[in-house]
Amino acid sequence: MFILTLLRDNIRTHPSDFSKPRTESLTDELNKKYSNKILHNVGLCIRVWDILEASDEIVHMVQDGSSQAKVTFRMVVFRPFKGEIMTGKVASSHPTEGVRVTMDFFDDIIIPPSFLQAGSEYDEEEKVWVWKYEENDLYMDKDEPIRFRIEIEEFVDVGPVRDGVDEEKKVAPYSLVVSVAEPGLGLLSWWEG
Repeated sequence: MFILTLLRDNIRTHPSDFSKPRTESLTDELNKKYSNKILHNVGLCIRVWDILEASDEIVHMVQDGSSQAKVTFRMVVFRPFKGEIMTGKVASSHPTEGVRVTMDFFDDIIIPPSFLQAGSEYDEEEKVWVWKYEENDLYMDKDEPIRFRIEIEEFVDVGPVRDGVDEEKKVAPYSLVVSVAEPGLGLLSWWEG
């Protein structure tokens, strides 16, 4: 689910941070820049793990007095592998898109109708997907814990994000297509007892 990724970047440190230990100020700047952001073909950056190397700093006296250093560091990244089994919560249901799942820190997880259990139908009245298993109707209610398998990860190069773009037209830069179409997967309550 989480991996360590080696990255390199030029990092500026403002003079107000010069009193901090160097590693701490560089880590703070790296976390500001990368944490909670998607790196294309890398994943969702969580936090800096450690700094492996930092060059001598160059102070920009003409500008604002900030220093700049080339930093090599490792970042904790959320990037599950294909076939990995994970647990989240049902966020919403849609008749054509399927079921959207959240893991609290990551929401772009979708179970398309073709990856639901055989015999699943969308209930227009309840606005949820229902697995019709033998003589039982098993509802996929919102906020229920759900176990799923990673099938596809999709990276989309969305370019710079502009303010004022309609939320519904935004494309997720990183999303997961998952499946619950096998025994043991689906709502945790289905498999208890």
